[in-house]
Amino acid sequence: MDGRVRFGVGLPQLYDPDLVARFARRAERLGFAHLWALDAVVGSATSHAPVLDGMHALTFAAAVTERIGLGMAVIVLPRRLPAPLAKELATVDRLSGGRLIAGVGLGYDDEQTAAGLGYPTGRRVLRLTEGIEVMRALWTQEEASYDGELFGFSAVRMGPKPLQSPHPPLWIGAGHPNALRRAVRLGDGWIGAGSSSTEAFLEQAPIVKGALREPRRDVSRFALAKRIYIAVEDTVARARAALTPLLDGFYGRDGLTDRVAVCGPVERCAQELQRLVDAGATDLLLHPLHDPLDQLEALVDVAAALRPQRDDAPQRPRALTALVARADDGLGSERPRQVP
Repeated sequence: MDGRVRFGVGLPQLYDPDLVARFARRAERLGFAHLWALDAVVGSATSHAPVLDGMHALTFAAAVTERIGLGMAVIVLPRRLPAPLAKELATVDRLSGGRLIAGVGLGYDDEQTAAGLGYPTGRRVLRLTEGIEVMRALWTQEEASYDGELFGFSAVRMGPKPLQSPHPPLWIGAGHPNALRRAVRLGDGWIGAGSSSTEAFLEQAPIVKGALREPRRDVSRFALAKRIYIAVEDTVARARAALTPLLDGFYGRDGLTDRVAVCGPVERCAQELQRLVDAGATDLLLHPLHDPLDQLEALVDVAAALRPQRDDAPQRPRALTALVARADDGLGSERPRQVP
């Protein structure tokens, strides 16, 4: 945590592949640090809308970009088998040229639905901790061995290994105080949920910082990230009206936009994000849901309005206006089309 704030942006997983590609290329051109995809497990909290699968959307974005980082936030690890997941993540890291950040977490507790769909169930915390250890073993050992309560194997080969050494950074989504301390113990960063409020982050960040004071912890390499649903319009009312049907419908939770989203003009959005930065956030994962390309341009203005303005914040190429840039990306006057 060296005072630098990185701005990431969420991929438009509610839209068709052409829009995803144009969004990814434009975000890279504007200088955003990362593109982020949501895990979209069937039967999960985010399965109320037709969302493109996060891992595949991220791989698709990797193929149409060259430099921008790529992140998953967050993979519900207790609903996955860690060995095939380790292989998938290593493959994405290889195909992208070592640009992956892997976010993992517990997700929401709905064991009945999970069991009915055939997902692993029970002992969710142990599945998370052992799952992380299994993936690390497969990523870092030529002949991997592991002896746990749920998983155990010896002399297992998995290749190719991730391009990043020793492996892609693991950022852990967490909210409960015990989970926050676990994130510091097991991970390379922490992600505050997009479905949680700014106030929640302000309460949780000191717990993470306190855990980071433990001996032998490299504080400078640990990320404090917050995922933020955001809508930038000329009034708060107009921004909320645009975002509410999408975000509330996305999670199936009425009133969620009012509780957690950042909405309004550029200056108001910047003021709300500034509270996160002042609390120690190193990474802001901005996730618009409506009019993705227009919102992407507006987010550049929001980033520029934070204090102090950073040389590495996203910015428009000087030779291009937003209108010309969007035309160059092939959008023209066509409106983005959602996945049916």
